Amino acid sequence: MKDFFLIYAHRGASATHPENTMPAFAAALRQGATGIELDVQLTRDNKLVVFHDWSLKRIFGKPGHIRDYTLAELRRFDAGSWFDSRFSGLSIPTLDDVLARAATKPIMLNIELKNFFSFSNGIEQKVSEAITRHNLQDKTVISTFNPLSLESLQQINCGVETAFLYFGHLRKAWHYAREYNCTYLHPPVHEVTAPFVDACREYSIKIVPYQVNTLPEIKRMIELGTDGIITSQPALAHRLLHGEKRRKPKR
Repeated sequence: MKDFFLIYAHRGASATHPENTMPAFAAALRQGATGIELDVQLTRDNKLVVFHDWSLKRIFGKPGHIRDYTLAELRRFDAGSWFDSRFSGLSIPTLDDVLARAATKPIMLNIELKNFFSFSNGIEQKVSEAITRHNLQDKTVISTFNPLSLESLQQINCGVETAFLYFGHLRKAWHYAREYNCTYLHPPVHEVTAPFVDACREYSIKIVPYQVNTLPEIKRMIELGTDGIITSQPALAHRLLHGEKRRKPKR
């Protein structure tokens, strides 16, 4: 991974577009994101789709879970109108859809495996193979809340950097990142302090916190020296880092 401050757009530009959709990812680039964070699950017919929730209720208004439907069935559901009628008719993207587009763009990827409640379903191997197929190993990080998944990624020697992701409070979280051979630690923003950063540096762990959505939080992470952020406000982070472009005066 390149050494610069990463602005990962959380589920794409999810503050202005329906999350985890192709328009949200395209908008993230326009808003100054240098990376995209997205979520991946397996369908009933073992296809990799980009979707966050365990339940389909919030986005699709349907019963059940992603694993209960085939890709063809999910493609018929509207993934955009829940956010705004302007986005009606959008379909759920596959991971291959996103990787094919990312291969042509100057963008980094953070793929979160949504398998905290799903064990031994083979998602690690499938995601690793998809990344390799699109030659994106050097532009991708795989993250997960599931430590067993991190172990699986080590066992298959996936060739992609990994991130230890956690919520709440975890004492000496950097130890766990080191234990699972992770390059990155993805803590909630409230966990990150100067001593926290110092400890991660001592263990050569890079820090990219999530839920970094306000100007004070973004500014604090930059000042503490984290390696990037996961944010629903990529435009705000970009402006803070690079400043507003001065508009040319009209003649």
